[in-house]
Order: sequence, then C-alpha cells, then structure tokens
Amino acid sequence: MKFRVLGTVFVAMLVASVYLTYAVFTKQFTDYDEVTLQTSKIGLQLPERADVKIRGVIVGEVIERRALDDEGNAELTLGLFPERREIIPADVTARILPKTLFGEKFVSLQVPEDASSSPIEPGDRITQTEVSIEVEKVLADLYPLLQTVQPIQLNNTLNAVSTALEGRGELLGENLETLDGYLRKVNPQIPLFVDDLALTARTSDVYRDILPEVAQILRDQIVTTGTLEGREAKLRALFTDVSAFSDFTRGFLTRNESRLVRVGEVSVPQLRTLARYAPEFPCLATGIVGAGARQAQAFRGYTLHINLELIPNQPRRYFERDKPRYGEDRGPYCGTLPNPPFNQQNPFDQPAFDDGVDEPTGKGTTRVAPGFAADGTPVVDPGQYVGSLAEAGLLKTLLAPVLGVGEDEVPDLGVLLVGPMARGAEVSVR
Repeated sequence: MKFRVLGTVFVAMLVASVYLTYAVFTKQFTDYDEVTLQTSKIGLQLPERADVKIRGVIVGEVIERRALDDEGNAELTLGLFPERREIIPADVTARILPKTLFGEKFVSLQVPEDASSSPIEPGDRITQTEVSIEVEKVLADLYPLLQTVQPIQLNNTLNAVSTALEGRGELLGENLETLDGYLRKVNPQIPLFVDDLALTARTSDVYRDILPEVAQILRDQIVTTGTLEGREAKLRALFTDVSAFSDFTRGFLTRNESRLVRVGEVSVPQLRTLARYAPEFPCLATGIVGAGARQAQAFRGYTLHINLELIPNQPRRYFERDKPRYGEDRGPYCGTLPNPPFNQQNPFDQPAFDDGVDEPTGKGTTRVAPGFAADGTPVVDPGQYVGSLAEAGLLKTLLAPVLGVGEDEVPDLGVLLVGPMARGAEVSVR
C-alpha cells in the first residue's frame, strides 16, 4: 500500500512537472496589456507567439489572430509586457517584417518623429500598418512575365543589341559624356523649370476660366462681320469723315494752342472757387428743384400770383460811407436749404453781409426809398413831402426806366397812381 501511494505521488508529480514545463513554455503565467492591431491577411501568416518589437527590443507577443472578412482584412491581438508598455507612445504605428529573407515574421512598432508623450493604453487600437513586399508575391508576379517572354526571342533581342553596340563603345562613351554635360547645365535650372510648370498650370486655369468668354467674343465677331458685310461704302465714308474731322481738329488745335493753354491758366481761380464751394452744390441744386413747385404755383395760369407789400419806413437814408462793396469771403453754407421754411407769415431775415452798409440799424433790414433818419424821425415834415415836387421827381425817376421814356415825359397820372404805393399802401395782385 505504501508503494502504491508513493507511485501515485510520483506519477502526479511527473504530470505536474510536464504541465508546468508546458505552461512556462507557452507563457500561461505571463500577464499582458492587450492592444489590437488592424492589418491585411499577411498578419494571419505570423507564427504563434510572434515577437512584438520596438527599436529592436521585444516588448510583447502576438497572442491571437483572426480574419475579419473575405477581403483580406485581419485583426491581431498584441500582448504587451506591462513593465515595457510605458516606452510605447500612444500614436505608434506597426509594420510586419520578416527576420530574414525567408524567415518568420514579427511585428515592428514604428515610433513617429513627433511621437506623443503619453504611452499606449490597454485596449487601444493601432490602425496604421505597413506590410513589406513579400518575396512570394514578387515571384508570383515574375512567373507570368517569364512565361510571356519567350527565351528564344529574348536571346535574339539581346544579340541584336550586342551587334548594334559592338565597336561603338567609344562613341557611346562620348555621347554619355555629352549628355552628362547637358545634365550638369540643366540640373541647376530644374527648380525654375518646376516653378514654370506651376505657373503654367495657373495660367492654364486662367485660360480655362476665360475660354467661354473668348468663344462668346468670337461668336459676336461673326455677327459683327456679317453686319459690316455689304456696308463697305458707308464704312469707307465714315473713315473719310473721321479723317477729315481729325485734320480739322489738328488745325484747330494748332491755331489755338496758346489760347487753349491760356484758358487753362485763367480757369485756375474759377476752378478753385468752384472746388471751395462744391459742398454747397448738392443742397443748392436740390433747393432749386424744390423751388420749382413754388414757382409753378406762383405762375399758375400764366399769371403771377404774389402778395406785394411796400414798407413805408426805412431806418435811415444811405450816405457816402455806404458805398457798395463786395467784401464777403464766406465758405460753403447751405443754411436751411434744400427745404427753407420761409413764407409770407415767416419772412426771410436778410443776413448781415459785408456789403458796405456799416450802420447796425441799416444792416439786415428791408430797404425802401430814404425818407427817415436812423432814429425814426422824418427828415422833413411828411405833410410837406406828400405830393411835393421832391416826391414827384423821385417817382418820375423810378417810373422813367419802366415806361421807357425820359423823366420829363413821365405823365403826372403815373405819379398819382404810384405815390400811394410808395407811401406804404398794401396792394394785392391775384
């Protein structure tokens, strides 16, 4: 019984040691941080427990492979060693490379130049994978080519090339040297050539955009040509008239050259004045247009409709010191234009212009025939002035230009009719 127990224990220990050896060899007791790698069907050719390296250092193993679809897409589960995961950046990419020309493959993690400072985390997915060109694929692609190119024909072609080049090595060498000289001169101009190509592309884009307009111009040219066809005589007469007008204009300019220059010189002050008062032109023109409606109302029915009031008194008479002068030098001023509010009830108040009348009581007032002093007292007795020879002479002086006769020929009836109005009577003409 004792030996049976010992035998059983020995067998159990043997099985446990075998399983322990297998588990250690297959790394059953190793912990991994798993990440996923997307790849093509080449990834399915990786061996079990294929290495995962970064910069030549093993940082993990391929622990699972699976196909995703029938289009050759596959997915690998990479087991990264936890103690080495910190050296792998989060934006790492992967390549599947062979260890030798025909050796087994492994996963090589590629670190970008501007790698992320944070490490890759468990559960992350590596989506960018570069697969090296497989030798099998190269041989598979080369085999149809070798089947297509017949050896006999290839031999004949090579023999023909050899015969053509036989004895011409020196000439061929000179040609190559000449070509090398050309290339040495052309190579520095390559950047300019590239720039010219870019500019040519840009110019082509411009031409492409304007070609429809060019086509339209050509179509219009056809219409223009058809219009001019049969009108040669009129076109010739037009050119003749234009030539004659050009000759006349040339003669006119020749004869009046100095005058035209003088006109330009003497126009400078007027143009400066117009330029100074240019800001006033819009409101003045608008005011003139607005005054048209009032003028049409005043002249309705081809009859002048106004209220004429004669003011009997003037603050003072004119003296020698009131000699008129033009002393105004104001800038542009619109006042209430273009919509003045003045009417019969709200008359316009004349501004105090620099016109030579310097007495304060005389400026800015409506002036009538002198007859009163500045303080409002009459110069002569009104009773003596009314109907006097002085009044009659003044009225005849006013009426003579209107009647077109001399002062001595003005009838006394005119004096009698105009006298009351001059003394302040109000007359309404409707």
